[in-house]
Amino acid sequence: MLFDLLVVGAGPAGSAAAICAAGQGLNVALIERRPFPRDVPGEALHPDVEDLFSQLGVSEAVSSAGFLRFPGWIRERSGERDFVPFTGPSGLRFGYQAWRQELDSILLERAYHLGATVLQPAIGGDLLIQNGRVAGLQVDSERLHCRYLVDASGGARWLSRRLRLHVGRFSPRLVARYGYFRGDGALGVIPEFREHACGWTWLARVREDCWQWVELSLAPGIGLPLPAPDCGAADVRLRGADVTWRLVTGTAGPGYFLCGDAAATLDPAASNGVARGVAAGLKAAGLIARIMNRKIDEPGAAREYREWLAREFAAQAAELVLRYRALENPPLWLPAEFKNSFAEPYT
Repeated sequence: MLFDLLVVGAGPAGSAAAICAAGQGLNVALIERRPFPRDVPGEALHPDVEDLFSQLGVSEAVSSAGFLRFPGWIRERSGERDFVPFTGPSGLRFGYQAWRQELDSILLERAYHLGATVLQPAIGGDLLIQNGRVAGLQVDSERLHCRYLVDASGGARWLSRRLRLHVGRFSPRLVARYGYFRGDGALGVIPEFREHACGWTWLARVREDCWQWVELSLAPGIGLPLPAPDCGAADVRLRGADVTWRLVTGTAGPGYFLCGDAAATLDPAASNGVARGVAAGLKAAGLIARIMNRKIDEPGAAREYREWLAREFAAQAAELVLRYRALENPPLWLPAEFKNSFAEPYT
């Protein structure tokens, strides 16, 4: 079976790529190994994500989902607390606390509605290579051929591992601990970002009766304090996520594009992981459609994507560097800066 596009992973990045490509008439298959609903973190969304939801055609579905909205966040630094609002030309703006199980299902349903073939749960096997380019993969017992493949498999980096692509790392190994707890708490609807000497804690209500707690130590081997008992988190079950800063070299090449965490990762303080993934999925699918409509050649599209992704990563990493340099004990591994020339080795 031949598809114009195979997408591996039905998270925000993968679903965005499938939606964009299917909406432009491409024959798309979206492959997800886990059944939905699935429990994944990443609920806090900046107001700018609304523009992306509009491009995906899911604004109405998201608005009617009942996600909590918040006008900004509280930053606690050296015992001082201040409110950091979301503002724009029209005044105060509101972000989302979007329960990921529901958000992922909304995006997947949109891809299916536009005609994408959804294979779920399905397990990808051997990668198909033909004349030096990615040409498909085996899914369960069937070989699926494609003109292009988008890997949005997340931190597993399925395709880059098989292609043995180099991964640039810009931090020591960082593991964010997170958990959820239910019941009443002293926190209001506005999330709190509590800075420590060399790390931070994030506390947010993600549903009416559910709270999320995330913490990250920026100094390897040094833990951070658990939330205070008045937050209701004394018995929270901790989980971990690898959030080491990294960027894959060769995020696009003959027959493939990498999106989301499969291409680049920053820690959650960048605060827009879902938006970054969606934007990458839209960018990759848009370039693939342009290739197939003969508006750009494949090498030019791959180069444009690699340069765009590397610039985006460098700009967001630079913002984190500035934020972390303001900590009481800034981590010693912080680079001096991410210069404009940063993208060159990754193009």
